[in-house]
Amino acid sequence: MIIQQLLWIYCQIRFAQYLLQFISNIIIPDHDAHVFNPPLWSLNNGTILDISIDTFFSGLRRWDAIHFLYIARFGYIYENTLAFFPGYPLLFIRPLAYFLNKILLESNAYLLSGILINFVFGYFNTCLLYQLGLKYNLKPNHAYWSAILYMINPATIFFLAPYTETLFLFSQLLGHYYLKSNSIFKSCLCFGFGSTVRSNGIISFGFIIYNYLKQKKLPPIYSIILCIAPFFLTQYYQYRDYCFEKDLSIELKTYGFDNNLSMPLTDFSSEWCLKRIPLSYQYVQKTYWNVGFLKYYTIKQIPNFLLALPVFLLIGNFIKTWFLSIRKDLWKRKFNYLFLNKNDEKQTIWFITKDFFPHVIYMLFLSLFALFVMHIQVTTRFLFSSGPFLYFICADRIKQYEIRNGNLRKIFSYLFNKQTFLFYYFIIYILVGICLFSNFLPWT
Repeated sequence: MIIQQLLWIYCQIRFAQYLLQFISNIIIPDHDAHVFNPPLWSLNNGTILDISIDTFFSGLRRWDAIHFLYIARFGYIYENTLAFFPGYPLLFIRPLAYFLNKILLESNAYLLSGILINFVFGYFNTCLLYQLGLKYNLKPNHAYWSAILYMINPATIFFLAPYTETLFLFSQLLGHYYLKSNSIFKSCLCFGFGSTVRSNGIISFGFIIYNYLKQKKLPPIYSIILCIAPFFLTQYYQYRDYCFEKDLSIELKTYGFDNNLSMPLTDFSSEWCLKRIPLSYQYVQKTYWNVGFLKYYTIKQIPNFLLALPVFLLIGNFIKTWFLSIRKDLWKRKFNYLFLNKNDEKQTIWFITKDFFPHVIYMLFLSLFALFVMHIQVTTRFLFSSGPFLYFICADRIKQYEIRNGNLRKIFSYLFNKQTFLFYYFIIYILVGICLFSNFLPWT
């Protein structure tokens, strides 16, 4: 019953978000952002269906979505695209687009493929958040609100457009679900798959390590291989796909030359291809994306820091509360506290249980990494797609309100009438984010 209610709410909310994207894309003129935007495939001879899809969904073909769609269609033809891992575009968008291309033009087949994949896996994420909340012994209302808040999270536009956020979050949620079910092998498969979608997926291996350390054991070799090997296999695939000569079309070459983009026009055309261990990721991030320690600490980036501020406040306030709640027990038991295998059954505060300790450390690490190393403007979507814990934190603020009746109006009335910081943060970021993103205007 609950799952059917979530499906109905999910479909309503997603339709409203797609509609807002369409309206804003029609009303607001596109901004010339001077970003990666190679010539799109022609819409000549398109059917009414093609024209309708392009008209309704073209606002989602923006920013990094263009990278993923081009990788799905052409592979790695420009060196800067190596920052984007192949799990999402090649394993999901490309196969579905192959079938859609039988009734749609190529451009729309790839775009619709990315959107449909995110829509379906978005619903899976909604259900998993609810089920996972119950697995962690959260109260049903707390778990339910976690699922609802996922549908309207501040980074929603990146869960609608052809970005990796939806699929990566799915890999993390399913991995945690299997881990809580004691299916370690399946959990490792999920976390390993996550590292083919995004580079930070490899960090999730820490949950497997912690699970074994609590039992005074070392993780088995197979878990290490399953969690870590996919990252290096991804790097090897990119090496094989980019470091050897390709026969590119005149249009693609011209765009590459005009924008000073390196292309595989000869074997080993880039210096990293010649390394003993040819890993592209660090080289590309440094060369093309200016990623590095404190590199974003400039005056002109102050607006981006302000955009990321709310999620830092949410996490920072929670970690402070968490530490104040455990400090006496931590001081008493010292290091042993971190690896106690059983939770205190008398404990009534949900986040004090030992099950959440690795989640707190994981969220703290990602937050610090985003603050000091990454492009600060991606922090919101980076953290809201990294696992279930941030949704549990947010839902904790409103878990007392009973809404498990599938009434969408009641859900928003609770949020609005209480005038919570959470409501304004989520709704403003959704509305502004969708309107700006769909017109090539900068957004977090």
